[in-house]
Amino acid sequence: MLKLDLNQTGGSSFPEGWTTVLINDAKEGDHNGTRYVDLFFQDQPDTLKCRIWTATNKKTEQEFGIANLFHHAWAGIVVDEETNTATIDDDVRHLKGKTVNVLFYRNENGYTDAVQRIAPVLSEHFTEEDVAIVKGGVERYHAGRKTKTNGTVTSTTGEAVPF
Repeated sequence: MLKLDLNQTGGSSFPEGWTTVLINDAKEGDHNGTRYVDLFFQDQPDTLKCRIWTATNKKTEQEFGIANLFHHAWAGIVVDEETNTATIDDDVRHLKGKTVNVLFYRNENGYTDAVQRIAPVLSEHFTEEDVAIVKGGVERYHAGRKTKTNGTVTSTTGEAVPF
């Protein structure tokens, strides 16, 4: 659960950095032909959401943005034991009740925002190393988008990541 500090003007300030959250709602939408999924978290206002956009690998033409969301949340995963393959049912209803790691940061307007990618939590499906690798990738992605953010965030190794 996130700690909420009220400032003198009556607004709120949310913590920055990695936070483990429970998804209590997920809604999908479309902006100019691009699909996205908005995640909303337990005990948080709807204004603090995480929007995950579809993204496609230019070489393979496979979608990975929303696919990684479902994979890292371990939501809608259907495993065929006979063929040793898995498919993802990407209906957003599968995201509700899933626990994930989200990286919160202070945006250029001074408000708390969520990086547009999530990381898994330690589970039977993801080891500590898996979680650390994905978190590192999210941090690098976020650092690469520094024109849209300011400040620093602490990496999984305890180092400040500038952006």
